Amino acid sequence: TLPFFFLHQGLLSIDTGREFYLAQQVANGSVLYKDLFNVYAPFSYQLNAFLFLIFGFKINTLYIAGLINSLVILITIYLIAREFFKENISFLISAMTMMSLVFNTFLYNSNITYSYGMIYALSSFLLALLFLIKYTNTNNPKMAYLSCLFSGLSIINKYEFMMFPLVIIYTLAFVKPLSKKEILKSLLCFILFPIISIGALFIQGLNFNELNQAIYYMISMANSESLKIFYYNMGNIFNPNVYIRMLDVAPVELLLGFLPLINIILFCFSFKKIYQDKKTFIFILATILASTKFIVFMNVNHMGNFFLPIILLGTLVLLLQKEYKENMLMAILIFLTTFFAINDFTLVKYKNYELQTSKGNIYTFRKDGEPIKQISDYINANAKETDKVLVLPEGSFINFITDNKSNNKFHTLIPLYYLDVFGEEKVISEFRKNPTEYVVLLPLKTIEYGHDSFCTYAQNFCEMIYNDYTLEKTFDEVKIYKRKN
Repeated sequence: TLPFFFLHQGLLSIDTGREFYLAQQVANGSVLYKDLFNVYAPFSYQLNAFLFLIFGFKINTLYIAGLINSLVILITIYLIAREFFKENISFLISAMTMMSLVFNTFLYNSNITYSYGMIYALSSFLLALLFLIKYTNTNNPKMAYLSCLFSGLSIINKYEFMMFPLVIIYTLAFVKPLSKKEILKSLLCFILFPIISIGALFIQGLNFNELNQAIYYMISMANSESLKIFYYNMGNIFNPNVYIRMLDVAPVELLLGFLPLINIILFCFSFKKIYQDKKTFIFILATILASTKFIVFMNVNHMGNFFLPIILLGTLVLLLQKEYKENMLMAILIFLTTFFAINDFTLVKYKNYELQTSKGNIYTFRKDGEPIKQISDYINANAKETDKVLVLPEGSFINFITDNKSNNKFHTLIPLYYLDVFGEEKVISEFRKNPTEYVVLLPLKTIEYGHDSFCTYAQNFCEMIYNDYTLEKTFDEVKIYKRKN
């Protein structure tokens, strides 16, 4: 299957480009949270920066890293399934994962994705869960240490699985208690990767005030009105309009979206039986806590796709408690595997534009690839190496392939950051003091945040561009401006 999808994934005009650019900047010496604005955990950018330094600043470097991580996800989900099912169902849950997640052609895949932190966190979480289950089977403390180690790694990649340590604590304190010495070793394993990751930042020059500022930004983002609008439009906050629309155009995805809620209901009805089997109880508890962000609805056409395999496996295990025949469970998995495979092979044909860059070639949508090619060609031909280029509302992939920096503290100005996290006054003040030599306005829609495009919510910033820059180049709806003096 891989040859059909190789380098035909991701969305370069938005999040995927950020992942490449931030890792590149870290590799070149910039410090996360000090020099680089970032609201995610640090480890994935540090790891990817290290990979860039070892294997080169190429698209293939991170794509192959994603493929290896995907293989870890597939093997681990299979091994977890084998704790509850025979080979046939375990194989099918891996096959379904491969078609729903690994070879998904859009942003939410596990090869070249919207967030490498998310896919590294997912593989780490699955490993932590597998070793915790192994510990309940064997009573071998080394399994507990490994579970703690990978749980810590998961959290320092992304915070989605930060509830899982509660399951570990419950297991090690009440199900199969460890000695005080073993508990200390488990704790040291848990904090090892966070200490290495955060410690490296302080060694590079990060201070506590800058870290506090970064945490403030993260909290501001989590509580922002734009993010609430975003989640409402995705259905994660109760929105009947989303569900009605999906019932008409995507009924399978709609049903899958309610799996976290279904799992809670099934868990409550089978609680006594499940509680008697500690392995099953721990597994189901872990899957429910992993889905807390999507209790109302898990949009599998969006971020919910990363959680689908483990949540679905939880559903199958819960159905097994009701003595559903394995043949029926196999039929469900065969249907879903086929469903996602058809989607993947249907959509991959639209990734037919080969974007040729100095960092390697990749296939993308023509509507994304052609502007990126035209802009990068213009920047390469006209800008100096030291000229900074700001792509609005976002588009850091252009900075990655041209090697021209953006403003690293304000490299993305989607409504979430421009309006809520930074605030317009602070953004405009920054660019009056530290203007970039070039500004590129892209016709990207930001309707999911409640605004049509950049200049509809950043009118004052656009007015500043019109006054301080000259329009050098236009094509389609793309505009490239150069600073007047």
